[in-house]
Amino acid sequence: MAAKRPGRVRLERVLILLLIPLLLAGTAYRLLRRKPETTPVLTAEVIEEEESGYITYAVTLDDVHGIPVNHVFIPYDSSRRPGEIREIRFLIIHETDNRSPGADAEAHSRFLTGDTADITSWHYTVDDHSIYHNLPDNEIAWNAGDNRSRDGGNMNGIGIEMCVNVSGDFDQTVRNTAWLCAELLQAYRLTPDDVYLHRDFMGKICPHRLITENKVTWFMELIQADYDELQAAAAEAEANAETEE
Repeated sequence: MAAKRPGRVRLERVLILLLIPLLLAGTAYRLLRRKPETTPVLTAEVIEEEESGYITYAVTLDDVHGIPVNHVFIPYDSSRRPGEIREIRFLIIHETDNRSPGADAEAHSRFLTGDTADITSWHYTVDDHSIYHNLPDNEIAWNAGDNRSRDGGNMNGIGIEMCVNVSGDFDQTVRNTAWLCAELLQAYRLTPDDVYLHRDFMGKICPHRLITENKVTWFMELIQADYDELQAAAAEAEANAETEE
């Protein structure tokens, strides 16, 4: 077989070099014209509507009935913060059982954020003059004593601790907690029927004072009244907005 002449070889190489950019340009053009095969991004609202009807995103309250909400979250690397996102199905009411003078919401907030020797945590602590928020509402917290029960408190509830320090006004703490509950119920599209006591999940007499002093019914009535007031205000605001349109 005859060898190719040097001039012919050089010509073929030039043609190949000229064709490569054209082939690359054609491939790029076809890729640009192709419709991307994308997966829709499901927002929390979409997930909520399409699956269970419960909300999975966290709401931030600035204040509750004029009481500022202090947002001081437990560090991510703390054993008290599992960091798992879940649905918000109900509220769980506790008491701190700490009657020491000065054991108010701020003191318990410092304890939760500074002590990493345990895994127990909750979302809110309420006293007679302040509210502290230590975990995003859509993160689980080990507070109900029912481990990882699928429909249990740890996996679905917002834990709220009421202070019982002797230096505080317990009845006012109960009133403030009722307002917080009403605000959270409205924010997460729940109802007063979705408020539970710690006792409902593990049989512990908690919230102790609320139970032993026969104040549970009063507390639930406060929540219902506050919730009704918020719902009425929301309905009025919606009606006014429609009138303006």
